[in-house]
Amino acid sequence: MKGWKAGVNTFLMDGSLTQEQREQAVERFNSSPEAKVFFGSIKACGEGISLVGASRVVILDVHENPAVMRQAIGRAFRPGQSKTVYCYRLVAAGSSEEEDHHTAFKKERVSKLWFEWDELCNNEDFELTKVDVSDCKDMFLESPVLQEDIKSLFKR
Repeated sequence: MKGWKAGVNTFLMDGSLTQEQREQAVERFNSSPEAKVFFGSIKACGEGISLVGASRVVILDVHENPAVMRQAIGRAFRPGQSKTVYCYRLVAAGSSEEEDHHTAFKKERVSKLWFEWDELCNNEDFELTKVDVSDCKDMFLESPVLQEDIKSLFKR
């Protein structure tokens, strides 16, 4: 990213890092006021880390196991989190990953029906609710350029 420095403003975590490098990246990201972006794969960031420095979680890869997705998103919702956190799953419309996304959502819905029935009994709508981009209250999405590229936005 133009003008941003790796290890200062941007951080990357993937499977190539040692445990010590992972811990250092997470610590610097969470404690630095200059930290802007933390890039991480779901597999590398899914377990054992706390990203309380995050205000947004953007999932770029689609995983058919909804628990893996929830766990990755949960890294930002840890004890000590003081920010409002927005979570996004970016899925290319009309692609094979869109079908994978729908498959994962169906699996999650079935799981909730089995294991969280009492919570869902009062909610007849098990689907995601479509919202207008301007109503989401996240300034990140208020950019006209981003709004042009968003086919649909849902909330849960």
